[in-house]
Amino acid sequence: MILVVGGSNQGKLAWTLRNFGYKPAQVAEGENLALTLPLPLEKYLVWHHLEIFLRRVMQQEWPADKLEKLRAELLGLPENMVIICDSVGGGLVPVESFDRQWRELVGRVCCDLAAEASQVWRIFCGLPQRLK
Repeated sequence: MILVVGGSNQGKLAWTLRNFGYKPAQVAEGENLALTLPLPLEKYLVWHHLEIFLRRVMQQEWPADKLEKLRAELLGLPENMVIICDSVGGGLVPVESFDRQWRELVGRVCCDLAAEASQVWRIFCGLPQRLK
């Protein structure tokens, strides 16, 4: 799998589609993807807004065993699958406990994904920087 990270509105999706030759119809959106396991990604090559999906998972209060199954699925995604995630760990520490826990989850998941990914890219102002 390939991981693409960067701040909000930095051109991650546009760069991914252009760089890998994928089409908008091949993009799953984190806010619309069903909260089920196995993940309903069979017709997609790009998963945009992983951080939103993880927020929705937290709002559903998935139990630890289900979160571990999700983690295993994420780490086992196909080689050509691109996961795009906004960086959410910068700036001020949120006041709300839920928001702090969400940032922590997104950071940990991205660390796990980066360790297993064949490529890791950071996009800033539409410019790519290969990290791995």
